[in-house]
Amino acid sequence: MSDGTKLSGSYGTWRGEELELDSTRPIRGKLVLIQDGGDSPGPEWTEQHFPNRFARTPVHFRRIVDANEVSDLHSIRATAKLDRVSVELLAEDDEGRLAVQTLGGAAPNFMNGFVEEFGFERYENAFVFGWVPRHALVDITIERTERDG
Repeated sequence: MSDGTKLSGSYGTWRGEELELDSTRPIRGKLVLIQDGGDSPGPEWTEQHFPNRFARTPVHFRRIVDANEVSDLHSIRATAKLDRVSVELLAEDDEGRLAVQTLGGAAPNFMNGFVEEFGFERYENAFVFGWVPRHALVDITIERTERDG
């Protein structure tokens, strides 16, 4: 967020820089570094395009590195309440609005209300997601889980 608080995701330090990770769990001794948007960090990074991603840029860069090159592996889970419904905080835009999605089985009347009030979109009938002003959220919680590197 603009105040430096990290939102939901996986993170680690590579070559002295904290970066987002695909996961904190290595696969065959490798981790995947992620950079959303901006210019390519270098020729070793693969550029991918995802035009319809919610709360992220459509351009995504990835680099596979040895897991032993990444330290301070941790994940963040940022949650809050929106009208008594638990939501996960995914991103912040330039206007200070937060991208959220409902967690668990939110009652249909709440999901319908969020669609009407905030213009949320539905993902099948499983959850809804959209942008809300920060003041609409209460009980913001940031949980950090350490992972040994």
